Amino acid sequence: MPRLTTGIAALAVLLAALSAAEAGWEWQDGKWVYEESRNLPSPHVPDPEGLEPPAPGQTRPEKAPAEPSEPAPPAEESPAEKAPAEKAPAKPPPAPPKRGELPDTEKPARSEEEEEPSWWQRAKWWEKPPPPGGDKALFHEAKADFDAEKYRDAEKAFDELIEAYPQSPRREEAMWLRAQSLFARERYYKAYEQYEDLIEQYAGSRRYRDALRKEIEIAELYLGPVRRRVLGIPLVSGETEAIEILRRVWEHQPTGDLADDVVLRIADYYWSKRKWPDAEEYYDKYCKEYPNGEAIRHAELRRARCAIRQCKGPEYCTTSLRLARDRLRQFQEKYPQEADRREVPAMLERLGDLQAQSLYEIAARYRRAGHPCAAAFYAERLRDRYPSSSWSEKAARFLARDLAPAPASPEAAEVADAPAADTAEASQTTGTTGSTQEENPP
Repeated sequence: MPRLTTGIAALAVLLAALSAAEAGWEWQDGKWVYEESRNLPSPHVPDPEGLEPPAPGQTRPEKAPAEPSEPAPPAEESPAEKAPAEKAPAKPPPAPPKRGELPDTEKPARSEEEEEPSWWQRAKWWEKPPPPGGDKALFHEAKADFDAEKYRDAEKAFDELIEAYPQSPRREEAMWLRAQSLFARERYYKAYEQYEDLIEQYAGSRRYRDALRKEIEIAELYLGPVRRRVLGIPLVSGETEAIEILRRVWEHQPTGDLADDVVLRIADYYWSKRKWPDAEEYYDKYCKEYPNGEAIRHAELRRARCAIRQCKGPEYCTTSLRLARDRLRQFQEKYPQEADRREVPAMLERLGDLQAQSLYEIAARYRRAGHPCAAAFYAERLRDRYPSSSWSEKAARFLARDLAPAPASPEAAEVADAPAADTAEASQTTGTTGSTQEENPP
């Protein structure tokens, strides 16, 4: 253990020394010296008083005593010296500051630390720029690995080209081939992500349509037996990702020749999963946006059936039943032969019977709540709209029996069951009693 610690410490010191040397630092005279300041000449100040000690091996010269001297006569000036000195050319005025820029006098002073970046910012030895023109050799190397089915090596080389040469004319093809390599290795979702990058970054690419088709193929695989990988193991169902991929394809090209097939595929998926609201939404989208599509009859009929499946029963809201009935009638008018073959008339008859039952349930509900007039209103509506329905006969009996005025007392109930003569006699008795009560109010 001590040896391992010592080895790690020595390796750390060695790496630090190499980094410092790469950044321009050098160990000299027991300290680190930066190479830019190492060769600077030392400032030399003259020593007029002779206070500076002499260099080794030299003696300081003695000063001679100053002798009084006569003032020298003034020297005659030459004609050249008498000529006026030429004026130096004036400096040009400073340029006015640009729009939105402060003048030099108002600019904040910058410190040396801000002007010169630190050594670790200058010495980015771990990010060496790629050699110019290296994308061509890298592409051919990756393409050779791809043709030899060495997909992992090809993916690494293509990925390096994509990251290091963003302006390369071979980058588009490198993205396509990398996605193809991932697809060949059954890394379908990573391949989808690479296709998606190609579609978003190169909208006018010649590979644009092919990439969309490959995304649809990946979605079909996930809707089938293929499962999503977790830690390299296929464990999770990929149906959610498949539907999201199909939605993205439709968003990329909502008016293209692939869009109607994508919308219909999503609708059929929801139909198979019995998710009626989602299926109706996409069938309706197909009918509205692609009225001339090849599967328009299929979409219109299933849209009507989705409305029927969403009905919770005739005793609840029947809005979906009315919507389905209208859609089936339109389908029958547009495609009469197809409607007969798909048994649309029988479906309309069943829908009418369900709507008649719904009206009967409403009338019965009002009767139980003590509103005979409202009950009679819905019973009459049932007989007018659906006279051939079995519920119409029940409504007639409902009006004749259940909506008749109830007897006032048990004696009146017995009178109601008596013969006609007894009924007349009872009515006379009742009328007499009533008149007596009116004459003698309480």
